[in-house]
Formats: sequence, C-alpha cells, structure tokens
Amino acid sequence: MRLFLAIDIPESIQDQIALLTCPELEQVRWTTSHQLHITLVFIGDQPQHRLDEIIEAVAEVQFTPFNLTLKQIGHFRSGIIWLGVDENEQLQRLQKSLSHKIRGLGIKLEQRKFIPHLTLGRCKKLTPEILETVASNGIGFETGFEVEAFQLKSSRLSPDGAIYQTEG
Repeated sequence: MRLFLAIDIPESIQDQIALLTCPELEQVRWTTSHQLHITLVFIGDQPQHRLDEIIEAVAEVQFTPFNLTLKQIGHFRSGIIWLGVDENEQLQRLQKSLSHKIRGLGIKLEQRKFIPHLTLGRCKKLTPEILETVASNGIGFETGFEVEAFQLKSSRLSPDGAIYQTEG
C-alpha cells in the first residue's frame, strides 16, 4: 500500500479553496475538496504488515498546535498546480520529526527538499494561458487554519486519480 503522512484541510477552508478551481479548464484534473491535504512525508509502497509499526512510530511525535497560512498559486514542471503554504518553522519541525521516525524504521525516503503545498490540480500540458487563468483566479487569495493533527493515509490509484483513505 502507498502511504503518506498529511495534514487534512478543514471543511470550511475546503470550500474557500474550491473557488480557486477553474472548471472551464477541462485539461486540468482538479483535486476534489475532500481530498485536499498537505503532504508531510511520502512513505511510499509498504507491506500491510508494517502498518501498525508505522502508526505506533508516528504516534510518538508530539507537537503544539500551530497556524498555517495558505496563499499564492504556483506550479511544478510535472504539471501540478498548487496553493502555497507560508513559511512556518513549526511545520518544518513537524515534517523533520516525522521523517526521522519513518527513517528510524528502516524505510528509505525521497531526498527531495520539503516544499509544503496543497495540490489544486494536475495538467499533462501546462500552457502559459492555463497558468495565467488559474493564477488570476487566485489573486489576493489568502486563508489559514490551525493545525492540530496529522494523519497516516493510503493512496490507491484509479483511472479517475488517486483515492485517499485515512489509516491511522
């Protein structure tokens, strides 16, 4: 099973973020509101029998609730259109603590730099016109929420995109 640790987005914020999508851009596969999250650690494929061990390890990570601010639309060359997360030292510490716990279980993690973001949509061929439309839709957008928890999630790929499920 493909596993990752994430912060879920509160429902009230999901509704605000949904207004940033541009349904008229049919080339973009938009993330559904209930699947919006900020990935902290992508664990990758793990056998089912490791699930309890992972749940126990990450349960040991304690943190004080903190506020996150979401703003500014951007994109990755891979075709992901994202909503940015303002720089936040507490978020960075939480991500490092979780990564350390997962590595402590002997699980190798990607060496990519942690760039906190919320995936709004995916597009195989991002054009300047698509990016301009999405960016103009998000001008002046800013929202925030308090992070009180993180979840272990699994991801199952389907023809319509990934389906996420909270595991612990």
